[in-house]
Amino acid sequence: MSDTNNSPKITIIIPTYNGKKYISETIESVVNQTWQNWELILIDDGSEDDTCDIIAAIEDPRIHLYKAGRTGVIGPLLNMGLQNASGDFIAFSGHDDLWAKTKLAKQVEALRNYPEAGFCLTGGYNFKKLNEPLEYFYKQKEGVRFDNLFTACFKSEVAGFIQALMFRRECITHADFLKGDNSLSDTNFIINLAQRFKGVILYEPLFFRRLHDTNYSSKNWEKLQDEGFNMIRSYKDSLPSDVYRNALFRSHINSGEKYLKHGTKRKALSSFFNGWMQKPFSFIPLKKISKTLIHYLKGK
Repeated sequence: MSDTNNSPKITIIIPTYNGKKYISETIESVVNQTWQNWELILIDDGSEDDTCDIIAAIEDPRIHLYKAGRTGVIGPLLNMGLQNASGDFIAFSGHDDLWAKTKLAKQVEALRNYPEAGFCLTGGYNFKKLNEPLEYFYKQKEGVRFDNLFTACFKSEVAGFIQALMFRRECITHADFLKGDNSLSDTNFIINLAQRFKGVILYEPLFFRRLHDTNYSSKNWEKLQDEGFNMIRSYKDSLPSDVYRNALFRSHINSGEKYLKHGTKRKALSSFFNGWMQKPFSFIPLKKISKTLIHYLKGK
C-alpha cells in the first residue's frame, strides 16, 4: 500500500529519553513503512544526550519533535502526543523498537475489514540482536482474531504492548487518556480500549521489541509488578470472579519467579503463598514453595 489523497493518515507517537543509541534506527523503521501517509510525533523527556540533535537533523516534514522537559513517566508524554495528533488512526512505538515494513498497512487493512473494531494489535517478538527472535508474544504466528478482548486481556491471551497497537482516533473520546503517574498506563490504556470496543489481533509478528539493560521494564521490574497487581484489582468488579482470581494467581506465580531470579527468596515465598491463596487446590504454588524452601534452607 502507498500514500494516496484518499488514504487515512496515521499519527505515530514515540516518547524518548536519552535514546541516541537507537532512535535513528527506530525512525528509519517508520520511514520505511509501505504505508506512507503518516506523521511522526516524538516527545522528548528531557534527554541529556544527542537525541534531539539526531531527530532535528532528519529532513522530513512529517516528523515533529516536542520537548516535554523531564517527567520520568510515560503517560504524560503519550498524552502530549495524543493532544497534537491529527491522524485518522493512532499508533505508538518505543524509541528502541522496530516494525516490519508492512505493519501500518496491514493494521489499516484489518481495521477496514472489521469496521466494528476500535483497535488492532499485532504479534511480535523480543530481540537483543537484529533478526534473532527470542520470545514470541503469541504461539500462533498467523491468522486473525476479531472479538471482545476485554476478559482475554486478563487470561494471558492478549500481549499488552502499546507498540503493537493501532486504534481509531475517535476512540479517544470514549476511552480515558493514559493515567498520569502509572508506569503501566499504556497497558491499562489497551485494557480500557478493550472494555469499550471490539478489537482485532493480527498474529503475524510485525513488532519487534528490543531488550537491553536500560529498558525501563528491566530497571523497574518490581515497581511494575506492584502496579500490575493494583491494575488487576481495579477491574475486580468488571471481571467474572474466576477470571479475576486466575489473573491474580498467574501474576503472583510470575512475581515469585522473578523474585527467585533476582535472589530474593523471602519475597518469592510470599508471592507463591499469595498465589496459593487464590487457588488453594492448585499444586503449582505448593511445589514452588517447597522448592524455594529447600533452596532457602540450603542457603542457595
